[in-house]
Amino acid sequence: MVCYYFGTFNPVHNAHLKIADEVKKLCAAESFERVVFVPAFSPPHKDVEIAPAQHRLNMLKLAAGEENVSDIEYHLEPPSYTYKTIEKLGKCDFIIGFDAFREIESWKNPEYLKEMLNFIVIPRRTGLTDETFDNLKQKGYRFKILNLDFIDISSENIRRLIKAGESIKGLVPCAVEEYIYEHRLYR
Repeated sequence: MVCYYFGTFNPVHNAHLKIADEVKKLCAAESFERVVFVPAFSPPHKDVEIAPAQHRLNMLKLAAGEENVSDIEYHLEPPSYTYKTIEKLGKCDFIIGFDAFREIESWKNPEYLKEMLNFIVIPRRTGLTDETFDNLKQKGYRFKILNLDFIDISSENIRRLIKAGESIKGLVPCAVEEYIYEHRLYR
C-alpha cells in the first residue's frame, strides 16, 4: 500500500524526508510499502515565490528517489487542487501537516476529500491529541495524529538563507543543495 505526501516542496528538505521515513515506521500496521511525494504543479494557495515546477520535481527525485515521486499533478489542468488529484488516485492515505489539516474545510471540495482520504496528521509541536480536532472528527474526517519528534526546518527559512547567501548545509540533501546552486534557485 502507498501513502501520499502532497506539498509544494519549495524546496524539499530533510524534515520532509524524515517525516516520510517515520510515517513508514509508525504506520507499519497499515502495511505502507512506501511514501510517494506528490509535488503541486500549480499550488492555488501559495503567495510566495515558487521555484518552477520542473525544478521542484527534479529536486524531489534527487532527494527521495524517482520511484517515490509522482508527477500526476503535472498532467492535470491547473491550479493543483488536491481533490482533482484524488479523483485520479482514488481512496488513499494522505500525509498532511497540522496547520493545513486545521484548515481542510477551506480547501476546494472538502466533502469529497473527507470521503476519499485517511489523513495522517503531522504536528508542528508535540502533545497534540485527537481532541485537538474534535470538530473535524465529529464531521466524519478520518485521521490519526502521529507524534513525531519535530525537526525545525522550513522551506521558507531555506529560501531566506539562500537569498542572504548563507549555508543550507544539513538542511537539504547534498544533491538538492548542489541542484539549487547549479540552477541558481531562490536568489
